[in-house]
Amino acid sequence: MVRAATAGTGDGPWAARARTALVASAPLLLGVVLAALVCYPFVGGRLLLLDFISGPHQPLLPATAFGLDGGLTGGVPLAIGFGLLDRLLGQTGSVVPAAIFFPLATTGAARLLRTAVLPARLGAGLFYAVNPFVFDRLYVGQLGVLLGYALLPFAVAALIDAAQEPHRMGRAAFWAGATVMMSEHFAWILVPVTAAILLTRSHRMRASVRLGAAALGAAAISSYLLVAPVLAGVSPAGPLTQLAAYRTRGDPRFGLLVNVAGLYGFFRPGPTEPKNLFSGWIAVLAALMLIVAVGYVAVLRDSAHRRDGLAILAAGITGYFLALGDQGPTGGLFRLAYEHVPGFVVMREPDKFAVLVALAYAYGFGWGIAWLTTRSRQKVAQVAVAALAIVLPFAYTPNLLGGLGGQVKVSEFPNSWSIASRLAGQDTVLFLPWHEYFPTPFTGQRTIANPAAFYFAGTVLTSQNPGLGYGIAAEDPEHVFLDKMLGPPVDLQRMHVALAGLGVRFVALAKVADWQDFAQVGEVPGIRLVYSSSSLDLFSVTPTAQETRDDRRIRSLDLVDYRVLPGPPGVVALPVPYSQGWTLDGHPAVRLPDGQAGIPAPAGGGVVHYGPSSGVLASEIGSLAAALAIAGVAFFERRRRARGRADPDPWPLGEHSYASPQVGSS
Repeated sequence: MVRAATAGTGDGPWAARARTALVASAPLLLGVVLAALVCYPFVGGRLLLLDFISGPHQPLLPATAFGLDGGLTGGVPLAIGFGLLDRLLGQTGSVVPAAIFFPLATTGAARLLRTAVLPARLGAGLFYAVNPFVFDRLYVGQLGVLLGYALLPFAVAALIDAAQEPHRMGRAAFWAGATVMMSEHFAWILVPVTAAILLTRSHRMRASVRLGAAALGAAAISSYLLVAPVLAGVSPAGPLTQLAAYRTRGDPRFGLLVNVAGLYGFFRPGPTEPKNLFSGWIAVLAALMLIVAVGYVAVLRDSAHRRDGLAILAAGITGYFLALGDQGPTGGLFRLAYEHVPGFVVMREPDKFAVLVALAYAYGFGWGIAWLTTRSRQKVAQVAVAALAIVLPFAYTPNLLGGLGGQVKVSEFPNSWSIASRLAGQDTVLFLPWHEYFPTPFTGQRTIANPAAFYFAGTVLTSQNPGLGYGIAAEDPEHVFLDKMLGPPVDLQRMHVALAGLGVRFVALAKVADWQDFAQVGEVPGIRLVYSSSSLDLFSVTPTAQETRDDRRIRSLDLVDYRVLPGPPGVVALPVPYSQGWTLDGHPAVRLPDGQAGIPAPAGGGVVHYGPSSGVLASEIGSLAAALAIAGVAFFERRRRARGRADPDPWPLGEHSYASPQVGSS
């Protein structure tokens, strides 16, 4: 009677739809609230992190988009996206990637538990977004890894659906390709996921065909990763020194195995981590693991979810051993793969495989909360379980909120940088101190990557050396030359001629870190001080006669083309580091002593072109076209499914919710 009367007023159906929409959007709303709680200290300035820097002169198309800088194009999509954000929003754009991570992560994890009760979905989303792995990666600014981590559950759910149902391959390819686009490491991280899904299906042949088609589609989207290194004639550097430098760290008390199980292990020490705040972190981890174990017991006993749960659990276990790297019981196998499997060197930091451990934890934790909820008959007990789902993740990672417990705040560049940038204009600047990373006063002495290349308007030469104790990827010849020249100690005798020969017109010396080791540059004849402040000095470099002659003959047309004007025949220095591919009328460039590219120029001059750029750009356009085409396929697949049933598959960010879980229901 009551339901009939309510329906008759028209309020009943509306209220039901409102409740359904609220429940469906609850994980997204949780992520938005979480983003606000974590990122509010990032408002009002520029977010500068260890591996995430930005500035007012961030290019829309980085040099890597043309195959330059070693031909490794993995970061191109994000670099373009970050550049667009900076153009549209200014320094506020630097905060956006960190803020959108949380809604994506909570929604994605909840999607894997789409048939569970709301507390279970919220618990899974919260644990996936609030844990030590997220804490460490946010602190160091690996936002591409975090965004790929946030998209991983969408990719996993799509791959599971594609393996067991028709008309799902396009969506699986799209999500997998999008995940790899955030960080190329996910090309390897998705391998154990796909293998686990395939091995747990009942119709493996059919599943293998569908997953193979999805993998081919994802490879088409990721073709820009494969083509550029081939055309540029380079490959990722993979010496064993790097494997040792980026090795997963163990806990001083509990060792490596427990540390990785606790979602710790990032190779570089730095912040006050959550476990440093209280000695009982291991007890909170044990409570979380107990609920995770309960969840998997319930899932594996339920026929409706057994195969999916087994696949995610297997992927998580595999990810755990891979995260140990060349240590632990499987260390020899990891080392063997690192040395001999093509492309596996990108996983030189094995702790990135821990994303699979976090995913498996979140899935089990959600189903554990679902089981406890369905076993709670009284309202008070159900509320207590829901509170447990919220409290435990925050108890385990208590200092994620408020800018990682106040350890990260936005920054403002000193006014001296702005003055120096105006004085230097579009000219080439050598930036000192000669370190890739250093602490600065305007970041509260947090170590960050050198942001000068994104701050000054012209070309900026900054160090590519990450410092002692870290494996160094292949530097270009120009930077190898500058490493020897700048020391420390600075080579005072050759400094002026060397810098002038490289086209350097200004030297900026920021008074950070060990800047005094480079202060002697001002004593070099031909280099004079033009501006000085308490935070930065700017020196001008007088060009030599040879550099003046070469400079008059070279005109930059774009990043990959230079015009050589008529003049005396001979080798002319280009203002770029030497790499294969620079040619003029079919004649290749030569490597000059200072690491620059020198081009044999005829008297009539000509246009010097970087040959691999055309193929690299074509591969990137092809990747974009493949992504659009596969998105279209996914759209038509969805429409085809919608015509075949009354309840079409929902869009990931607006999924339906179900009142009760299948697991453990009585």
